Amino acid sequence: MSVDPRPAENTHDDEDAKLAVRVTADRILCVHPDRGDRKTKGGILIPATAKSADRHGVWAIVTEVGPLVRAVEAGDRVLFLSEAVIEVDVRGDAFVIVRERDVHAVASGERPAGKTGLYL
Repeated sequence: MSVDPRPAENTHDDEDAKLAVRVTADRILCVHPDRGDRKTKGGILIPATAKSADRHGVWAIVTEVGPLVRAVEAGDRVLFLSEAVIEVDVRGDAFVIVRERDVHAVASGERPAGKTGLYL
């Protein structure tokens, strides 16, 4: 009896469709922020291909948190530096993974804003 060593077609795609994605440890999975063109306050258009030398913070929406994350929940908006993330593609959608310690601010509608009283 001979066995074909080649894998059956589309079995890899079917297996990927059944897998659930979980974030581990202190990692946070966020919807990939818009990387399109942006404008300065003066109206100058900065193309998406331009690399910024400044430390520009990025806001993203949290979709999943790891089991060791304490201060962030799914649905919150988090502020982080773009150099501190890992960009991933999950089933064709773009996401970023960031450590909780690299998050500089959390914006949430469910919890009180804290002592600062700032709202976005």
